[in-house]
Amino acid sequence: MIVRKPSPGEQVKTGSRYLRGTLAEELINDGPGFSKDAVVLLKFHGAYAGDNRDSRKAGDGKVHISMLRVCVPGGRVTADQYLALDRLADTAGDGTLRITSRQGIQYHHVGKRALRDLIRAVNAAELSTLAACGDVVRNVVCCAAPLPGEERAEFWRYAKLLDRELKPKTGAYAEIWLDGEKAATLEDAEPLYGAAYLPRKFKIGFAFEGENTTDVYTNDLGFVPHFESGRLEGFTVLAGGGLGTSPGVKESHPRLADPVAFVPPEDLLATARAVVGVHRDLGNRANRKLARLKYVIGELGVEWFRNELAERLGKPLAPPRELVWKRQSDYLGWHPQAGGGWFFGLRVVSGRIGGAVRAAVRQAAEELRAEIRFTPQQNLIFAGLDDRARPVLEGILREHGVALPGELPSVLRHSMACPALPTCALAITESERVLPGIAAGIQGELDALGLGAETIHLRQTGCPNGCARPYTAEIGIVGQSVGMYVVYLGGSPVSTRLAQVFREKVPQERLAEVLRPVFHEYARERRAGEAFGDYCFRAGVDALRARHGEA
Repeated sequence: MIVRKPSPGEQVKTGSRYLRGTLAEELINDGPGFSKDAVVLLKFHGAYAGDNRDSRKAGDGKVHISMLRVCVPGGRVTADQYLALDRLADTAGDGTLRITSRQGIQYHHVGKRALRDLIRAVNAAELSTLAACGDVVRNVVCCAAPLPGEERAEFWRYAKLLDRELKPKTGAYAEIWLDGEKAATLEDAEPLYGAAYLPRKFKIGFAFEGENTTDVYTNDLGFVPHFESGRLEGFTVLAGGGLGTSPGVKESHPRLADPVAFVPPEDLLATARAVVGVHRDLGNRANRKLARLKYVIGELGVEWFRNELAERLGKPLAPPRELVWKRQSDYLGWHPQAGGGWFFGLRVVSGRIGGAVRAAVRQAAEELRAEIRFTPQQNLIFAGLDDRARPVLEGILREHGVALPGELPSVLRHSMACPALPTCALAITESERVLPGIAAGIQGELDALGLGAETIHLRQTGCPNGCARPYTAEIGIVGQSVGMYVVYLGGSPVSTRLAQVFREKVPQERLAEVLRPVFHEYARERRAGEAFGDYCFRAGVDALRARHGEA
């Protein structure tokens, strides 16, 4: 057996005294940033430390900033909680909130001196930043739309359960950020994680059967509930998903989760703990770029994993149930709500709540007192509205000049993008800031062919890490070098199939152009009702590349 030396990050975690390190001391010193070791630990508390890359490029030197992420299990907040989060955007960061692809909220451009006050205020709103980042179980996601059907109400309860039970137990968070005190005679304990925590992050998602609005196959662990006569029978368990790849590491790759078992509701938490335990015990602690659960399952096999899970649970596992998917798109616009009334899905481009959109959402939360829900596709839902609220909400949106979902071009309406520059240290090139222009170019090509109303899912990232999930999109655009992108085609319209490389090193200004001949083929050869991603898969992305690659 080969024993590999733990990576430097593993040594930092193990020696951190359960995520303390020198964070408390560095928060009050005169330095503008954090030490390398403190940056590693800061993630577990919900913050990524970095610098403003626009300032660096302009020659203004390194301007230290942080991104702070708020956990919102299942994406649900009350009107009061949302308004509290909104107010914080005026006191820390750049005046915006950003809905994440895991239903949380991010603040960007947060200064070091503002971090503690911001985290305290988040906790005062009965939310938290603990485990929003770092090598732990991240924010647990579930379907956000409150559609009719009593069984759907159970989703959020289970997401909240897992989020609460799988949180780190360290007292460091309260000590450092909330003025907690630790008695000298007490020792911390992490019964699930241990002193070294996990080899890498761990993501859990729920998806309602038939509606893959959460991209459940991209999670380390997924649960799909099955109901009979309104009664929850149990969950099909999916494991081994993850999209991130690392430039220069050929062994790294995106992978979709496999169905592995069916478990009854009473085994849900134990199953989650057991799968996390497999990742903890067998994940690669020598090379972080190959440390996700997907590599363990990819190497040892699904059957091995099923047997290992059964052994850890102490009982045989039932086979997974067959899954059929019909939808991936968010529920935008007006829809009837469970229990009566209505909900309204608002399209938020790239999840960025700022300017007129922020003003409109704030006014709607104040006047209508609606529950707010964030979706994994970075949109926002106003829930619990009655008939009288419908014209009021639309009036507020129009007063602020915010487009209703049906008024937006189709490509932009069904797109996602990561933040990338200037705040992400991993970004190779632009994403969020250039998405509207790229979407417009692609929309123009489709309009010219009479395909402008087609739903085509476009996702873009500024690097291969895949935060906006481009590898399951019908069109995925992934940053490769400055101003250059890899174009992926053929992902499933219900996010159950990986896309494949169509073109590499495509300049930003040519993205729509290189897709033009494929759109022409699609217009001529598609079958009735055939989605673009399905056409590309049927035609063969290799064949499309051979016909339409560079001469």
